[in-house]
Amino acid sequence: MQTQHVSMRRSGTATYATGQETAQRILAEARRLLMEEGHGKLTMRRIAKAAGMSPGNLSYYYSTRADLLADLLQHVIDGYIEQLQSVRDQVSDDAQAQFRSVLAFVFDDLATRETTLFFPELWALANRDDWIAQQMEKMYAQYRAVLVEVIDLINPSLAAARKADLALMICASIEGHTVFVGHGRPHRARGPQLRDLLIDHFLELVKQSGGSCEVQRTRSP
Repeated sequence: MQTQHVSMRRSGTATYATGQETAQRILAEARRLLMEEGHGKLTMRRIAKAAGMSPGNLSYYYSTRADLLADLLQHVIDGYIEQLQSVRDQVSDDAQAQFRSVLAFVFDDLATRETTLFFPELWALANRDDWIAQQMEKMYAQYRAVLVEVIDLINPSLAAARKADLALMICASIEGHTVFVGHGRPHRARGPQLRDLLIDHFLELVKQSGGSCEVQRTRSP
């Protein structure tokens, strides 16, 4: 049975600047703890201590860990979406340049210590908690929507389902490279070459992709 979590975030806490600053500090400390100590030690008490407040004060902003994690995931993806838009803006309106810049940014980000440590901890959480898995899917869906946009610029005649499938395949491929070319991983030195190879491959795939990839089979008489 899937676990259900209902958001209990206190309304209005981010209305004032001080509330926004405190919420940002809480999320930053939660992210740091998740990276440095692992999801097993990410408790509300430890987060409160790291943020320099009492558990009671923390509950004013987040009454449950699920609440806090939901905001943390949204906070992380919001940052990525903003950065992806920035790299797209920097390469003009050229569709292929936007495609290359988006994939290059995401792939290069794998090499950062933060990304290498943070996302695997989320994956581990998602393996044990259906609600976390659902929240992660919502997060990744926002990232894939950007991929769909740049795919559409290159091959607008593709059906919506095919664009979504291509975005999902690209996302899965890049994320999977984390264990090989992430921070401190054994093939990190080959990262730039693998990145260029991956981008060239997927660009050609998007350009050449047609309608259905179903293979028609004929029966022998």
